[in-house]
Amino acid sequence: MSGLRLDRMEIEEAGPNPERLAAAIHAQLDLDAGAVPVESIAKALDIVEIRHAPLIGFEGALVMTDDRGIGAIAVNRASSRQRRNFTIAHELGHFLDLRHRPAETANGFACSRADLGRSWRGSFNARDRHVRQECEANRFAIELLAPIRLVRRHLRGIPDLERVLALSDALGLSREASARRYVELHERPCAVVFSREKQVRYFEAHAEFPALSCTKGQRLSGLLPTVDSSGLSNREEADPQNWLRNPTRQDLVVQTFAQREGYSITLLALDDRHEEEGVDDLEPFRLAR
Repeated sequence: MSGLRLDRMEIEEAGPNPERLAAAIHAQLDLDAGAVPVESIAKALDIVEIRHAPLIGFEGALVMTDDRGIGAIAVNRASSRQRRNFTIAHELGHFLDLRHRPAETANGFACSRADLGRSWRGSFNARDRHVRQECEANRFAIELLAPIRLVRRHLRGIPDLERVLALSDALGLSREASARRYVELHERPCAVVFSREKQVRYFEAHAEFPALSCTKGQRLSGLLPTVDSSGLSNREEADPQNWLRNPTRQDLVVQTFAQREGYSITLLALDDRHEEEGVDDLEPFRLAR
């Protein structure tokens, strides 16, 4: 989208709120499908340079004039294209949100991998200004890169990691961000557990999903084996006592996506197969591929 034009004043009039700022940008974009052109958007909103460079100790940085008239973004060249897109969107969120203030000794923001990994679903009222600002920048980034209207088509039917991968490919999001957004927006309660070498890193759950029993660093027993080169496993029933703090009467279905370097994403969903017959175009409650 070279030559993209956006009215920054109109966008900022939406107010210092990450969701409203992102929605105001999309109101001018009118994008129906495909990856959101985050670099073009940033340049249309007075980011005069986006530099992809080797960065040590942080994923992205924003420098700007005192009046926020213009800014420049640096992003870690060693990171994946998808992560860099999220970082650019994150820094743009700092730039557009007039409440966000750098540290007293800085004229911008330097954001670590931990900052970009913070939740985008809460902590907006955190007493720590840094934590609050980083969470809000993450919320802006996901709302910009994966607005509900572009994600909705991937939410049909029963929860399935195939849909997560399709969402990732369609919008240029990382697998991890796609899984988190998928779980957040799916109408059917589900959860994802992120692990490396079978040890829990963290997890995200739909607001209505039962509380999980796993904790950071816990070793997961028997992640499901993949069945083909896609890295996906079958969808299989699992013992709820292995995953839920207070197991329900409903069956629990588990599916795993194996990534490189020992990383895995595990999707958990409650079994409502009797409600799904003839509805899901991925086949009614597929437990075998």
